[in-house]
Amino acid sequence: MTGAQPDPLDAADPVVDEAVATAAQAASAAGVSINDVHGHDRARQVSELFDRVWGRSPDAGPLFAVEVLTALAKAGGQVTLAESDGEPVGATAGLLGREHATGRLFVHSHVTGVLPELGGRGIGRALKWHQRAWSLTRGFDQVRWTFDPLVRRNAVLNLLVLGAQPAGYERDVYGRLDDARNVRLPTDRLHLEWDLRSPRVRAAASGRNAAPDIDGLRRAGAEVWVSVGDHGQPVVTPTRAGRRLVQVPPDIESIRRTDQSTAADWAQAVRDTLGAALEAGQRISGITRDGWYVLADPAGVTELADA
Repeated sequence: MTGAQPDPLDAADPVVDEAVATAAQAASAAGVSINDVHGHDRARQVSELFDRVWGRSPDAGPLFAVEVLTALAKAGGQVTLAESDGEPVGATAGLLGREHATGRLFVHSHVTGVLPELGGRGIGRALKWHQRAWSLTRGFDQVRWTFDPLVRRNAVLNLLVLGAQPAGYERDVYGRLDDARNVRLPTDRLHLEWDLRSPRVRAAASGRNAAPDIDGLRRAGAEVWVSVGDHGQPVVTPTRAGRRLVQVPPDIESIRRTDQSTAADWAQAVRDTLGAALEAGQRISGITRDGWYVLADPAGVTELADA
């Protein structure tokens, strides 16, 4: 949609109905209830949860201040809390955005976080499918956000499970952040666009998403550009192939906590390869579940549509 102020939809819409059902199923599978937050008491729970997830030190200040979350919800933005047995376990905060050049309205998903000890339960997935339903019922058909391309689990969730599309690479978006996840390293990010009504996203919502066949790609001429070395370090192999493979480590956050030198090497390697390729016009055409990004020229992008 473009330009017009969105209102809750009154007419029957099968995509909206589908999104609401998908969100309910995902929440049930994760064992959580997900509800919008209003008022400063509930906003405080969201703020404190974000700080726990990101390991913010008291000196750094909150990731999202209570008064900002309260104002965001009052202004029509998304502030959502996931709870399990009455305890906060995950949350999302999203702003309403407008693209200046086209007037297109969208939701900018600024933060989604889940308590790290509950990883693997599908809570993050449930929060994102809830966000899709939240957006569509308010007339928005696109959500945008950025994520750290080195965090493998988020890459797989965003590109493969949710069906979001990479739209660009941004260098050091937030500067050096003093928290347990970023440890004052460059905050390079992939920018994503999630077209909520697209066939790709609808297929992802129904579970019809298959990862690219990495062995088949290599037989067809794709070459390894970056891989994980024997000691967890990035190994960059020069290649001029039209289709290239960039692997990221299983747990970059652990590397950042225990070996900042190797973490910095990974940040530089991904910036010099994945980042530079995207800036030069290549596209990410898929990702495997074990962390291989597939890079291809725009004319050769086919895998992502089938992921």
